[in-house]
Amino acid sequence: MKDVFKGVAIKILSIIVIIAILGGVAYGGYRYMKTKAEANKGHETVNNIEVIKEKLASTAELNTYSYLCTDVITRADSKTFKNWKIPFTEKSFIVQYDGTVKAGIPDLTKAQVTEEGEKIVVKLPEVEITSAEIDNDSFEKLDESNNIFNPITVEDLNDAQKDLKEKMIAQAINKGILDEAKANAETIIVGMLNGTTDNDIVIDWQ
Repeated sequence: MKDVFKGVAIKILSIIVIIAILGGVAYGGYRYMKTKAEANKGHETVNNIEVIKEKLASTAELNTYSYLCTDVITRADSKTFKNWKIPFTEKSFIVQYDGTVKAGIPDLTKAQVTEEGEKIVVKLPEVEITSAEIDNDSFEKLDESNNIFNPITVEDLNDAQKDLKEKMIAQAINKGILDEAKANAETIIVGMLNGTTDNDIVIDWQ
């Protein structure tokens, strides 16, 4: 009888040992697969970040809003001598130009890309005025008072155009060009980066 019980005990002990071994193997396999999956996920995230950075860098400058305007330049002056205006030397002109002010992100390589949980956060540099251009073909002279002793020169027109560009920029900012450019930048960049990763793209600003 003792031999029977002994045989049963040995069988039970063997079964317990086998179950323990199988459990250990299964747990080891689970740990290995989990570690491998986490490593792959981390590698995939790094790759996604690099792909996004490269895509942003390839775009470089991104203009996201344009402000079109028509404005007038008025200039008048006289020759002077020791702060005294010399009589009969006054000249003046009034001309009209069309112009375009653009705003956006001048350098997307400055964007910062990071992973935050299940999201990839793209922090963009603030939008800026990227250009202010005058269409010389739109030139229209509205009035002119030339003077043989003080003629209107190309330098006069060039100086007037510089003033006009500053005026255009101030007007565009007052009309909200930077806010519009910022909103458009978020929409454009999210659309541009869709498909580069399964993670959600979140736009933030530096």
